[in-house]
Amino acid sequence: MHGTARGARTAQWRLCLLLTRGQCALPWESVLERAIAGGVDAVQVREKSLDDRELLAHARAVRAICASRGVATIVNDRVDIALASGADGVHLGTNDLSLRDARRIGGSALLYGGSTHSLDEARAAIEAGADLCGVGAMYESALKPGLAPSGEAYLRAFLREFPRFPHLAIGGIAPGRVAALARAGCRGVAVSSAICGADDPEAVARAIVAELGESAGDSVGGSGGAP
Repeated sequence: MHGTARGARTAQWRLCLLLTRGQCALPWESVLERAIAGGVDAVQVREKSLDDRELLAHARAVRAICASRGVATIVNDRVDIALASGADGVHLGTNDLSLRDARRIGGSALLYGGSTHSLDEARAAIEAGADLCGVGAMYESALKPGLAPSGEAYLRAFLREFPRFPHLAIGGIAPGRVAALARAGCRGVAVSSAICGADDPEAVARAIVAELGESAGDSVGGSGGAP
């Protein structure tokens, strides 16, 4: 189900695009628009090298495109940029500002995602107030080459313990790998280079969505938390 998540307690997205301009084979605007046409329902602005003003301008530009198409916008790392740009949420890594501190700044204006690589990290993130967990890395990834994959075993363990909690499997996600994750119960994935670097981002997005299955895009209402 497409739709922005601002103001919602939780959201289970089906396909989140990790948008990094330097990885795009086409102009980033074209990648974004074509990926949305292929089924992307959330976009994370992931830029590590822009200064603050450039990052804010870029986040606003991404949000303008996404909002016009009913797609959620998430900003990586930066609560301040997420708030200033009008984004729907912020995603925080294990070395970023803590989820509790991020909530002190952003309050209920944002959704809060947290990266997790083990059940202990997932428990800590959910306890700290995460609305969504990144679960990975599933496979080796060019985005984080030094991160050893946690693999499908971690995904299965996460889903056993938190069967209804919103999640995005991440790390080396590409067509041909997603069907196995869906069979394990995965309802959403986050994808970077497979879409950004594609000559036909729409076709790649459609292939991933097809592997996930139509039921993967359902939104999760209420508290959406662990049983």
